[in-house]
Amino acid sequence: MAEQLEATGKFIDLDFFSRELILEIRADLERIQAEGTFVRAGTGQSGQGKGREVRDQVRRDEIHWLEDAIANPIQKILLGKIEDLKNTLNRTLYLGLSEFEGHYAAYPSGGFYKRHLDCFKEDDARIISLILYLNPDWKSSDGGRLRIYDLDSTHVDVDPVAGTLVGFLSREHEHEVLISHADRYGFAGWFKTQR
Repeated sequence: MAEQLEATGKFIDLDFFSRELILEIRADLERIQAEGTFVRAGTGQSGQGKGREVRDQVRRDEIHWLEDAIANPIQKILLGKIEDLKNTLNRTLYLGLSEFEGHYAAYPSGGFYKRHLDCFKEDDARIISLILYLNPDWKSSDGGRLRIYDLDSTHVDVDPVAGTLVGFLSREHEHEVLISHADRYGFAGWFKTQR
């Protein structure tokens, strides 16, 4: 992954997590969603979804932020593996990554997220964007692909199939979630530098 990231500014790993762990993470997401603690995602910056303007024309998804201090055992395993990846990327690419923020994401059928960058004008601490997909029975006809644009406006599409981990440079790669024709689940987050 570090070699791909250094060469292209992105990486795709189809089996970073075991299928068993993916199913456990998906079950955790579904349990939290059933409790009603997901919130409509918005755009802009004002701290982990609170007070953000919801813009249906830009994105249609719901999120639930994970917090290390109150993580359950499955979330601790997930966040631990993400921490290991951060340490590996720092060791091999000297990126100075210091923290991670992440959330579960649920896109209903008809959900999407228009083309955007994962950094803010007032805060460019996000260095690498990560997405882990949790959809074990996904078919290409279900849509919902992640489209990652290169600087020359070419792009790569990624099906949100369970176990696929995608990463890319947050400041360089615009991306979008194409319309989903089935419920689509994942975990998304960002490696950041200290502000």
